[in-house]
Amino acid sequence: MDAHLIDSAVYGHGWSTPESLAIFSERARLTRWVDVLKALAAAQADLEIIPEASARAIDGLDAASLDPAALGVETRRTSHSTIGLARELQARLPEHAREHVYYGATVQDVSDNAAALEIRAVGAVVWRDLRAVEGSLIELAARHRDTPMLGRTHGQPGAPITFGFKAASWADETARHLERWGQSRPRLVVGQLAGAVGVLGFYGEVGPELRRRFCERLGLGEPTISWLTARDRMAEFANNSAMAAATMARMANEVYNLQRREISELAEGASGDTMGSITMPHKRNPEGSEQMVTLARLVRSAAGVLTETMVGDHERDGRTWKTEWVMLPEMCHYLLAQLSMARNLAAGIEVDADAMATNLETMGDFGSQELLKRLSPKLGKHRANDELQLAYRRAREQGLTLAESLAGIAEPEELEGLDRPETGSAPAMVDAVVASAMARREQEPQDWM
Repeated sequence: MDAHLIDSAVYGHGWSTPESLAIFSERARLTRWVDVLKALAAAQADLEIIPEASARAIDGLDAASLDPAALGVETRRTSHSTIGLARELQARLPEHAREHVYYGATVQDVSDNAAALEIRAVGAVVWRDLRAVEGSLIELAARHRDTPMLGRTHGQPGAPITFGFKAASWADETARHLERWGQSRPRLVVGQLAGAVGVLGFYGEVGPELRRRFCERLGLGEPTISWLTARDRMAEFANNSAMAAATMARMANEVYNLQRREISELAEGASGDTMGSITMPHKRNPEGSEQMVTLARLVRSAAGVLTETMVGDHERDGRTWKTEWVMLPEMCHYLLAQLSMARNLAAGIEVDADAMATNLETMGDFGSQELLKRLSPKLGKHRANDELQLAYRRAREQGLTLAESLAGIAEPEELEGLDRPETGSAPAMVDAVVASAMARREQEPQDWM
């Protein structure tokens, strides 16, 4: 029986993805740990720290043959995180190689490199999905460059914008996440070979060269110094994740609100099989948008915990990296699930331009900003604002038309055309976002590298 929603056969699709499950399965974790030990043995053999024959034997180890239950028995018996792994691997090696597996390394040398490989795998999916979301939003922004709708501030109807302007704002924010992910990769995908207290004392003078060769074999960057208790890399990855998830949640939250029947300007794409309420059949619930906001909250919460790991004692502190063992996979499941939903949402948003126009017409005072602009040269901006505040209030409270309420303040010609939405520079800003994104996307790699 699965104990967590991430693994649930019924609900897991909302909290994880096939890719996240493949990256963080127990078998995948064991495979990464064994791959780390293989790379270490090969690098050690290069420098004649261990015999070449031992490295060849270790390279032949197959993590698929390991029994997680047996490893667990030994882990519990010894209260050591990886001695069970070491002994199981020794049992599968010829006698001449048994003492050379896991030679001179610590638990953290293995687990930190495994975490770096996880970050590399997750980051590649994040990059791919953010680019896909941005691509959909760019197309949406261009298509609705001139589609007028109400802009809203403080949750209330304000002045007109275009829907393309809104979509371009989402796209532009997503572009900044892509920039952050691209810039951070060299800092995040970094290996570790530190030894007991970080100074590679077990390996003597060849320690730095061993570390270089080891990291190269894993395809990881080489650090300038051991980072046993310097956990800023993990915190940066976590906070980049939290910010990306928050942007996706901002988009989802707007769809959630604009899908409300009394607004009806946007809607999630839905299939014919989608069911709204089990008791109110007329409803079409924004389930995906809701879930995206929920997942973003969980990612941000996990990022806070992972940032706490930056505070550790001296040269090694198990309270930091063992916290990461739990929180990193959990955060990544939520993040990849949310980004998968974001791709679907951005690609399938339904836009009701007629409802946007109707809502503009219903909110007959949306032209107040335009009127303020017209009266400011004559009255002064601040006096004009004061007069209009009073005029709109009189009109509401006394049932007057705006022209009646503004008698003696505004001439009839100054009130003409206020029912035509003036969207200012919204189309020009959409053009700028689309052009900038297209130019950047032509140059940037499709893969996270």
